[in-house]
Amino acid sequence: MMESQNLYTLNEAADQLAVSQDLVAKFINRGWIVPVKDGKGQKLTPYAFRRLNRIIDLYERSYSLERIETLLNH
Repeated sequence: MMESQNLYTLNEAADQLAVSQDLVAKFINRGWIVPVKDGKGQKLTPYAFRRLNRIIDLYERSYSLERIETLLNH
């Protein structure tokens, strides 16, 4: 099992990337990021955090959601 210190809470991830928790939740709901269960809450692995960072970068550069999804799947 992965150690908890390697995981980011959704709030920590949003804060580090300077975005809202709602935006993080939007990408989770689209299935682009899959959080893991840690105790009662959901957390992001380092891989999921890097993926979120990439998604945020594309989103902030005004890529459409369809284009972001295409890029993530290739």
